[in-house]
Order: sequence, then C-alpha cells, then structure tokens
Amino acid sequence: MTPNADAAEGDAASMSRRGFFRAGAAGAAVAAGVAAGSGTAAAQYDGWLDDVSNYDGTHDYRGQSEVTVSVGAGENGLLFGPAAILIDPGTTVVWEWTGRGGGHNVVADDGTFDSGSAVSEEGTTFEYTFDDAGDGDVFNYYCGPHQSIGMKGAVAVGSVDDDLVDPQAEGGDGDSGEGGAAGYGDWFSNVGNYEGTRDLRGQSEVTVSVGAGENGLLFDPPAILVDPGTTVRWEWTGRGGGHNVVEENGVFDSGSAVAEEGTTFEYTFDDAGDGDVFRYACGPHQSVGMKGAVAVGSVDDQLIGGEGGSGSGGSGGGSGLSASDIGTLALGFGFAGALLVPLFYAAHRKAERNA
Repeated sequence: MTPNADAAEGDAASMSRRGFFRAGAAGAAVAAGVAAGSGTAAAQYDGWLDDVSNYDGTHDYRGQSEVTVSVGAGENGLLFGPAAILIDPGTTVVWEWTGRGGGHNVVADDGTFDSGSAVSEEGTTFEYTFDDAGDGDVFNYYCGPHQSIGMKGAVAVGSVDDDLVDPQAEGGDGDSGEGGAAGYGDWFSNVGNYEGTRDLRGQSEVTVSVGAGENGLLFDPPAILVDPGTTVRWEWTGRGGGHNVVEENGVFDSGSAVAEEGTTFEYTFDDAGDGDVFRYACGPHQSVGMKGAVAVGSVDDQLIGGEGGSGSGGSGGGSGLSASDIGTLALGFGFAGALLVPLFYAAHRKAERNA
C-alpha cells in the first residue's frame, strides 16, 4: 500500500486504505497545530485508560522514528495495541487496522488528529507525525464507535510519569503485549504443558501442534524460540473441538475456529527482531489455558532443547519421556513386580529346604 497524503499542513497526517480513504477532519485538526494537544508537564492519563483492558503501562519506543499501533487488537478486535506509547518529538505513529472488531477510527480527544469515518478493512493505515510536540506532552485518543467500551489509547512524548514497558521484551512494531522477563508475564500460569521455552533456532520451519494433550486443549510446544525469518506452521490434530491461532494484538490470526485434522496455518517472522515475543491463544479455549508464545532471537527464560511439535499432538516437543510416558512405564513395572514376587518367594523357600 502507498499512503495517500492528506491536504494537512506539512503532510503531518496521512492515511491509506488500499488506495482510498477520506481524510475527514484530519486536515483541519493538523492545521490547528500540535500545540493544542499538549498535556500535563508529565504524562498523567487522569483515568483515561482506566477501562482499557490491555493497558499495562507505557511502552517505551523512544529512539524509533516510526512506531506502529494496531487498530482492532485483542480477542474481539476492540482495542488499540499497545494502549499507551512513549515516543520522541518528531516520531511518526502509524495506526494499522487488523480488520477485526468492525469499523474503527482514530480520533484525538482534543482534535489534534482524526482519521475520519470509521472503516473496517484490514491493512488500512493512518499516520501522524508529532513534529511540534514537546517533552511531557500527552495525546489521548479513541475509536468513536467503541470509546464507551474502552477502545482508547494515549501517546506520550519525551517523558512520562508511568511504569515503562520495554517493547523489545515482548513483541515489536507496536503489537506488544504485557511485560515480563521474557515477555510472557503470567501468560503461561494456567498452561499445563509449559515447562520453559523450546529452543528451535537454526531451523527455517517449525511445527506446533494445535489440539495437543489428553483433551486436545493445548499447543505443543507452548513456547518456542526461533530465528528472525523462520516460518512457524501450526497443524491441527483433530482433537479438542474447534481451534484457531490468534496473536493477542493481531499480528497473525488463523481465522474462525476449525476442528479438522491436518488443517495448517503458517506465519513467517520476517520483520521480527531479536527479543520480540508474540503471545497467542485459541479463542474458544483461551480461558482453559490453550495459549502459546513465539520468541525471536533471544529470550530470558529456561531453554529446552528438542525438535518441537510434530503436528501429531503429543504432550511434549522433544525426544525425552513425557510425564504420561513415565507414568505408563511405572504402572507397567508395578504389574510386572506383582507377578514376580510369588516366584521370588517360592525360590527363596526352596533354597531354605535344600539347605
């Protein structure tokens, strides 16, 4: 897509939607000047993000000339991702539509920027360059049709009085989730087969099972480490009902849940950088722990070797014995022991008589 320049002063705001998208009120808003958007001396959101479910602090993108924010993030496509970002003066913020959650727009609370009428087409973009913003300025914004249910965001410039989140620790290009040493946070707290991150670097293609475990309600392996440019293929086992693969901020999405064995979905991490982490889930079964993550390049987590999932839905991705394998062997040895005890006892009694 090639963004179409608005008639706004200095081309500060521009927007594209596969070649067309009316600028709406953006031109007049930009002409009014960025100064109108100046916030408090330090970035105080004053409750603006209180009802925003994915707000987890301010994601620090200082040092980048361009930052991307997802429009239509989250399970229902009714969030901006990330909700709050920190940038340098002069940075261009690009809002990119995921195609989920219906029609959206991007409207500054004070009119500094406005993408116009709500649209739903995936790949739509709107951008604004914060040329005249100063240290401590804050720009609150929202989606007009969905503001009442918490589809709001904020751009802080220069400095911020808030908890800072390192985007490199969890997923790049504005599509990051909540923080944590490896970008996982408590993402895996209810995932039964998570035991660390499986190191699959050096492979150009990796397979993850969809519908693993006894009940078919797991990804296998749940956490993997790959190189930039690696293709990850998710393969359905046919167990556990209908599943899908949805990155929490819309970076990738397999679509509607399906149950057919052999279904595949793949995504190539061409634009991912070292330290990026992408967390994903099965929409229908996220609440019961069907979640996973792809870390790229490096990760602050326990690393586990192995070949990863085979697409057959086993309980582990490596070559070692799983917990269920060990249990089966133990049970088998138990039965064998029970059969051998009488034989040992009879041999012992015979030896005593001979003596």
